[in-house]
Amino acid sequence: MKRPEVRISPAQSDATLDAMIGYNLRRASAFALNDFAEALSYASLRPVTFSMLALIDDKPGIRAAEICRALGIKSANMVPLIAELEERALLERDEHAKDKRVRVLHLTEAAREAMPGWWRSVVGHEDRFLNRLTKKERATLLRLLRLIWQDGKD
Repeated sequence: MKRPEVRISPAQSDATLDAMIGYNLRRASAFALNDFAEALSYASLRPVTFSMLALIDDKPGIRAAEICRALGIKSANMVPLIAELEERALLERDEHAKDKRVRVLHLTEAAREAMPGWWRSVVGHEDRFLNRLTKKERATLLRLLRLIWQDGKD
């Protein structure tokens, strides 16, 4: 499907890069990712690996396909991520109780013990990242961001 041509008149005052929502989302995302990387550098965790571990911690015995759906990760990208976390002794794959073809994921004891500290680091990161926003503004931002990416089924 061909996109409609968008014409912007030079007189439109909001036709600047700084007025573009996508540009500002990208800048905010870069700011957040950089601070996240610093906050969890001691654990060598990235947002995707921390998110996977947090989800497995919340739902022990979850399958990789469920993580893909929950986090919006392509299944082809899941295999190396699981292998990385398994190599680092942070997660284990076990046989499903009813279907031996299926593997379920669990945190290792070391990861379970480390998770509260990792969460403290992430909460500290979010506090730094969002320190200019009031509690009400944070709630509004979260609500608006969810409107953009959630499909209404959640």
